[in-house]
Amino acid sequence: MNQTICPGARTGSVRIPASKSQAHRLLICAALGAQPVALRCDGISADIAATVHCLRALGADITDNGAGTLHIVPIAGEMPEHADLFCGESGSTLRFLLSVAGALGADVTFHMQGRLPQRPLSPLDAVLAAHGMTLRRDGALLHVSGQLRPGDYALPGDVSSQYISGLLMALPRLAGESTLTVTGGLESAGYIAMTEDALRLSGIRLQKDARTYTVPGGQTAQLPAQCRVEGDWSNAAFFLCMGALSPAGVTVTGLAAASSQGDRAVLEVLRRFGADVHAQPDAVAVRRGALDADIRLVICNRPGAKVIERAKAAGIICAVMDHKLWPSREAYDLAVADAILKSGADTVALAGYMRMLTAGFLNAFPHRVVNVHPALLPSFPGIHGAADAQAWGVKITGCTVHLVDEIMDHGEVIIQAAAVSYTHLRAHETK
Repeated sequence: MNQTICPGARTGSVRIPASKSQAHRLLICAALGAQPVALRCDGISADIAATVHCLRALGADITDNGAGTLHIVPIAGEMPEHADLFCGESGSTLRFLLSVAGALGADVTFHMQGRLPQRPLSPLDAVLAAHGMTLRRDGALLHVSGQLRPGDYALPGDVSSQYISGLLMALPRLAGESTLTVTGGLESAGYIAMTEDALRLSGIRLQKDARTYTVPGGQTAQLPAQCRVEGDWSNAAFFLCMGALSPAGVTVTGLAAASSQGDRAVLEVLRRFGADVHAQPDAVAVRRGALDADIRLVICNRPGAKVIERAKAAGIICAVMDHKLWPSREAYDLAVADAILKSGADTVALAGYMRMLTAGFLNAFPHRVVNVHPALLPSFPGIHGAADAQAWGVKITGCTVHLVDEIMDHGEVIIQAAAVSYTHLRAHETK
């Protein structure tokens, strides 16, 4: 399919699709619940359809009224003797429902497609096996059986937040009290917070003490009879940024102002850039304001680069500092840092700067050096991030703004935005 996009005014209103992350969680809580739920979900993605299909196979009655509302009658009675769960390429579906299947004591076979069979399940699989489940992998099939037992669980926080979220949704269903301790570093904390929000909305009781959850058993989720999946802040970020470039602005509806989604941070970023941001309980309007930044200096290490002409045309001071003229990387970085400090600048933004920065430079601007990377870190770091993502065949790609440290594309993520990956395009076109 070819579509032509013509220039036009960057203004208007758009209702953003539902958050897949929240939809997974609310669907599972509803299916494990005590009463029917009508769940408003603006847009059913392939991943959400996979979760719906699997929950139906486990005994939930889920119907779509064709107007954006899913009606869910919870799982009740005896488990089917065996269930085939077709999770497509959805890692969220697989990782969430592994623990749920154990909590239900279901005998199931997960059918995986695409690259999903290659994605790891360790150490979740070993933890589940240690608490009563049996897991056997056969190519793109994963055979699972056994009743998950209450007890003390531990999972690392820096492997996959989906492991933790799946267990948090499953443990209340068990007969007795359990604990879940998150060890090591914690990544994707916002997604775990979304799970906590869904459980809280479902009336599930759990106690969190530092990195340990205590979850009483014998609980049944009870979502309100009418629920709505909040809009996806990652998708909204594109339109909100568009609004920041427009005098008339853009309004995005369907968003939850108090959302736990990490990409809600785009609002603070836009405010700091000087955009005019008006947030309401279910909508955000953004329009162009005065940029709250003063570009003091552009430094280029490649003589003849086009950015030199562009900076001069914009009336911005540009210094050409060829790194080949310095005896070492450290000496060059110190010279660049000195030039920046003398200009009066206090923040450094890298744009196509293909050199690793040394400690001397980073120490001169602690937590004030940012980079834009054309992939969703921590996946596909390095100078070929966009091309590597394309070669891997990802369906979702994106862009990351992150702090810079001494490890390539490793620093703390400030904000990310996702987009559909069109693998038929060349890598430079997706940038």
